[in-house]
Parts: sequence; structure tokens; C-alpha cells
Amino acid sequence: MILASGPSTNSFKRPTALTIFVLVLCGILYLAGCSTKNSGSLKHSQDVAQAFETYHVFPDYRYYYLNQENKPYAVVAIKADYRINSVMWREFDPQSGKLEKIVGLVKDFSGVSSYTYGSYLLDAQGNEIGYWYSKLRMTSIKVDNETRQVSINTQTPWLRDDDRVYGPGIGIGIGSGGSGIGIQF
Repeated sequence: MILASGPSTNSFKRPTALTIFVLVLCGILYLAGCSTKNSGSLKHSQDVAQAFETYHVFPDYRYYYLNQENKPYAVVAIKADYRINSVMWREFDPQSGKLEKIVGLVKDFSGVSSYTYGSYLLDAQGNEIGYWYSKLRMTSIKVDNETRQVSINTQTPWLRDDDRVYGPGIGIGIGSGGSGIGIQF
């Protein structure tokens, strides 16, 4: 048996850590690009805020409020051919007298910010599809122009624990089982 010494004739080389890192990074960027394909945005506007505050009804728009009618966190008007399909958003008729009530409650909502603002709702191409009025910060908006479906996500003040004495932070606990003393920083 003769063993060859010297350089290997195998053309396959082990991938380096840099090669693997670059491939993983490319995959992550590709997936991130796919996930933002339908991302819309807000364009703040004092005119939109004033329209809501004067109870202006935009013709050929659907109106929705976020949460419950007696405790709404936001109100939107979107073009009539778009829909919001979410149990948190409820459609209402702005001509029914509810618009004044809902806008007033949104403006008086004291859970997050003292500033109520109006904005244009824009799709991923920057086209206006509706109007926004709230004190909440919108965390994302997805607009599917093919199915005309809109998904709006916001801060979630209804999940906050109002009885909590301390704010969020790091906690230290001493004890065993389910009892003990704890300190939250």
C-alpha cells in the first residue's frame, strides 16, 4: 500500500467560520426583507388630528376603534375597500353618533401619553390608505394590497399591572418554595 504525502487531492475544503457567518447573515437579511414587504407606516399630521377632533367624517371610509366602545385606545378610518380583521378592532358607523363619543374617550385616555396625535396611515409604497388618532404608539402596520387586509399593532396598556408598586426591572428574591422576601430594582 502506497500512501501519498503532500497536498491533498480532495477538492472539497472545509468552510471557514467567516463563510458560515456570511451565509447566515445573508439568510437573516433575506428573511427580514420578506417580513417587511407589507410594512406600512404613519405620517404625523395636525390636520388629521383636527379632523378627528372636529368629528369630520371621511366619506367612503370604514371606521374602527381599538378595545371597547367605552374604553377605546385608538380610532382609525381606512378606505372602504380595506378591512381590519382583529377581535381588538371593532368597526362602527361614524354617522351613528359614536364618533364624537369615541374620539372624546380616546383624547381623554390617560394610560400612556398626554399627547393625542393624528397621522396618515400609509402602505409599504407610501400610498395613503387611512387616518389614525390615538395616544398609543403604533408598533407595526401591515397592509396586504392584494387582499386589502390591514393589521395594526400598538402598545398594550391593557396588559400592564396597574397595582404594581415598582416599575419593570430586575428582581432579587430570598426564600424557598413559594415564600420569601423579594426586592425589585
